Amino acid sequence: MSEPTPYISQAPYIEAIAEALDAAGLTVADWNADDNDPRDAYIEFDRQITAPAYGDDTEVNLLWREDRGWMAGWGDADSHNGLDWIVDLYCGALPTPEEMVTEARAVVAKIPGPQGGPYGRYRDSGDDDGLDTQLATYHRNH
Repeated sequence: MSEPTPYISQAPYIEAIAEALDAAGLTVADWNADDNDPRDAYIEFDRQITAPAYGDDTEVNLLWREDRGWMAGWGDADSHNGLDWIVDLYCGALPTPEEMVTEARAVVAKIPGPQGGPYGRYRDSGDDDGLDTQLATYHRNH
């Protein structure tokens, strides 16, 4: 008998983003959500979508962390080090799927330039700020 899959609170939100990206023609190759602390997730684009800007051998992802919000990450797909570059998108902790389609179009079209200043930080894990309630709306709607 297999173990039950644990409930990961942000998974329905990440899935909603992935579905919106697919519907907009920004093909998703894979996505996953982890119940780490802080909670995190990624959405990997199909390389046919990102190859014109990044090349055929570069993996391009949208990354999410509950404290930092969304980031773009890319790097050599065959590297053992994972993604080589990660930049914050500064679009908040829980932008809507439609807002993320707009962000993703920019990421897919052009490698993000260098950023100055500290990385984005919107909250701390465990804050009583309504994030879990907002995430739950995606569970009910999905």
